[in-house]
Amino acid sequence: MKRGLRERIETALKRYLNSIALACAGLLLAQALPGLAASPAPAPPAGMVNLVQGKAYSVTSLVSTEYSFAPSEAKFFVPGALTDGEIGSSSTYKDGQWQGFLHGGSRSVVIDMGGVNTVHQLQERFIQPAMSGVYFPREVTFALSMNDTDWAVVGKVDTRIPLTDPVAATQAYAVSGLDYQARYVKMTFTVDVWVFADEFQVFGDTGVTAGATVPTTMPEAVYPDAYLAPGSQRVGGVKNLVLIYNGYYPTNPAIGKSNVTQLTPYVGYQNTSGRITDYMFDGFLFLPFVAAGAPSGGKYYCDTAHPTVMSDWTYYLDNTFDSTCNLSSLNSAVGNVKRILNDPSYKAKVEIAIPYPTPTATDFGDVLGTGTSENLSRLSDREAVLKWYIGEVLTRWNTAAYKNLNLVGFYWYEEGADFDVDDSEAVMLKTTGNYVRSLGKVFNWIPAYQASGFAEWDSLGFDAAVLQPNFVFDNFQVYELGEAADAAKKLGMGVELEIHWDALTDSTYRTKYYDYLDYGATKGYMTDAVHMYYQNGGPGTFYSSCISTDPQVREIYDATYEFIKGTYSGSPTGVNEPAPQVPRKMRLGENYPNPFNPETVIRVGLARKGMMSLKIYNVLGQLVDVVDQGYRSPGEYVYDVDMKDFASGVYFYALRQDGDVASRKMLLLK
Repeated sequence: MKRGLRERIETALKRYLNSIALACAGLLLAQALPGLAASPAPAPPAGMVNLVQGKAYSVTSLVSTEYSFAPSEAKFFVPGALTDGEIGSSSTYKDGQWQGFLHGGSRSVVIDMGGVNTVHQLQERFIQPAMSGVYFPREVTFALSMNDTDWAVVGKVDTRIPLTDPVAATQAYAVSGLDYQARYVKMTFTVDVWVFADEFQVFGDTGVTAGATVPTTMPEAVYPDAYLAPGSQRVGGVKNLVLIYNGYYPTNPAIGKSNVTQLTPYVGYQNTSGRITDYMFDGFLFLPFVAAGAPSGGKYYCDTAHPTVMSDWTYYLDNTFDSTCNLSSLNSAVGNVKRILNDPSYKAKVEIAIPYPTPTATDFGDVLGTGTSENLSRLSDREAVLKWYIGEVLTRWNTAAYKNLNLVGFYWYEEGADFDVDDSEAVMLKTTGNYVRSLGKVFNWIPAYQASGFAEWDSLGFDAAVLQPNFVFDNFQVYELGEAADAAKKLGMGVELEIHWDALTDSTYRTKYYDYLDYGATKGYMTDAVHMYYQNGGPGTFYSSCISTDPQVREIYDATYEFIKGTYSGSPTGVNEPAPQVPRKMRLGENYPNPFNPETVIRVGLARKGMMSLKIYNVLGQLVDVVDQGYRSPGEYVYDVDMKDFASGVYFYALRQDGDVASRKMLLLK
C-alpha cells in the first residue's frame, strides 16, 4: 500500500515497472524496425479457407481504461492487424504488426463473418518478452454465435509457457476438430499488464457443409453490476474500514505504535470542541509499512530481491499485539468511546494483514518446529508458512482477549496477483482463502487499480475485494474516478478512498480527496458500497486533520464523517445528463458509399457517455485524420467525411471509447 513519498515510489516501481518501462519505449512499438517485415499468416489446413481474413472486428475491454491506461495503449494501435493476413516477427513486438493491449482485465474480439459458415479451427498468436512487461494471456476462450447475442464456448486454452519464463517466445492458442455452424466468432483473452496479439484466424468452409451443427449456447458470465454492500458478511460486517499502519520503522519507532489518543478520533467522531458525539470508522485494518520494510531488510510485499523471513513476520506480530499500543490501544479507545455513547455491546471490527511469502526466501525459518527451515520456493512450504502465521494471529488474539474488538478476517497484503513471479499463485491464494474460511474468518483484498487478477478476485479465493482507484497518486484525469467506480460496481467490489499525505498542506491534494467523495455521491458508492480508507502512516492523515486548528484541514475530517454517514453533499464532478434511447453496445457502421470519391458517410452508435474518438489511418498505421474526438453522450452519430485532399487507396477508420475499439476498411478511388 501507499504510505509516504518513499513508500509510494517503491510501490509504484513494483506495481507498474513493466507498464512504465514499456510506455517509455514511446513510438518504437508503433514504428516498424529497420529490416523487419511482416510475414504471411499460417495457411489454412488443406481443404479449408480463412473465414475472417480482411474482416472488420470489434475489441471490447472487460472494464474501461479510457482515462487511465488507454492513452498509452492507443500509441500501439495497429488498425486491421488482427485479420490482415500477416503476422509479426517472432523476435520482437516492435515491428509495427503486433497489436498491444494494456490492462482492462480482458479483451473480447468479435468478428461478423457476413454469413453462416462452417468452423473447424480457431487460433490466435501472442508474443511474450516478459522482461519488457509483455505477457502471454493466462487463458484464451473461443466462442461461436449465430446472432451475436447467444454464444457457445467451444474451447478454452491455457498458456503452455509460464508467465515466469524470461525467454522471449511466441505461442499459438488454438482449438481444432470442430464442425460447427456460426456467423459470429469471438475470442476472449486475459490481459494482466501488456498483451500483444497479431492474427486471429478462423479456418473452415464457406457456407454450411453436411453434418455441421449449431453448438449449444450457454449463458455467459454475469457480473454483479452492484457494489459490495456495506455491512456485507463478505467483509465481516464492515461498512467503513480505515487502514492503520504499524510495525518496523527504524527512523521513528513511535510511528509504528499507535496509542489511545491517536486512535480515539478514528473510533469516535470528535467535534471541534474535542467531544465524542458519534462513531466514526467501524473497521480497522492493521498492516505493515512498505518503505521501512522489515528488520532483516526484506519487504513484506513481493520483492524477489528482498524477501522477508520468519523473524520479520514475528517482529510484526509482536508489534501488532504489543500490550502498550496498536490493538491494545484500539481496544481501550473503543472502550472509552462506547462508554461515552452509552453503547455497552459495541465492538469494533478488525482485520490483520498477511505478508507475502516471497518464493526467493529459501531459508525462511523453521515455523513447523521440525529443525528444518522452510524453503518458500516450494508451494507446500509457502502454504505452511501462511497457516503458521494465521495460527499465530489467532493464538495471540485469543490470549489478549480484547473485550471491545472482534477479529473478523485477514487481508492479503500484496496488491496484485503475482502470476509473473509464481506459477502456483492462484493455487496458493485459493488454499489460503479456504483455510481462513475454515476458521470462521473472511479473506479480503484491496487490489491496485487494474492490477493482475483484480477482475477475478472471487475465483482467486477472496471473499471480497475493494478497488483502489489510485487517482490521487497517478497522473490520471479526474474522470478515472468514475471509470474506477464503474469497474468496482460491475465486478461487485467496494471502493477505497485515498488521501495523499500532502493534503494537510496542499489544497491541490485536498481537492483530489474531495473528488473521491464527490464521485461517491455521483456514482452511488457513498451509500451503496463498502469503503476502505487509505491514509498516511501513524498517527495518520485523518488524525492530523481532526486535531488541526486550520479550518481547511479540519474540514477533511468532517467531510469524511459526513461521507461515512451518507450525508456528504459536496459538488459532484460527474456529468449527469439523462440517458436517451441508445444502442445496446458501441457500434461502428460500414461507410457508404464504399468505394467512394471523395465523400463518404460513417455512422457511429455510442452506448454510454464518455470520451470517444473516430480516426482515420493509412495502410502503414499512420494517423491521417481525426473525424471526431471528445466527451460525447450516448446516441447515434452520423459523420460526413470528405477526403478530397487524400490520395487514392485503402484506409482504416477506427472508433474508440472506454477502451473498446472497432475498426473498418474503406477504399478511396479517384
